[in-house]
Amino acid sequence: MACINRSVFFILLVSLSGCGLFIDRTTVVYGTITDQNDQPVDSILVVIDGVKGFKYETLKQVYSGEDGSYELVVDVPKRFSSTNIIIDTSPIDTAGSERPFKRIRIEKNGNRTSNCCFASIGEKTKYDFQLIPK
Repeated sequence: MACINRSVFFILLVSLSGCGLFIDRTTVVYGTITDQNDQPVDSILVVIDGVKGFKYETLKQVYSGEDGSYELVVDVPKRFSSTNIIIDTSPIDTAGSERPFKRIRIEKNGNRTSNCCFASIGEKTKYDFQLIPK
């Protein structure tokens, strides 16, 4: 009888994990921000938003460090179906003013991309940004 109960429990556990009940939703986004000369750029705001339908909610934000690096670690709530990464290239002291960059080159996990910037929930994603001035 104990073997039957364990078998039923195991089948139930596998079934529920397939439904996403036990999926780890910890999402990590990290990388570096550099200028056109591959020099680090600090104080660039990086934001991860949770996406539900057409609504976005900021989950966490950080500024790049002196070495241009940043890292966001977020346990994405179940109400969100995806995440979106945004960088704000406005200088800190003049937020909202015209951006000093005309273009941003993006690499996702080491490959250049123009499809920016989504991170899969429960995974680790590297986004490197190169800022090209006007």
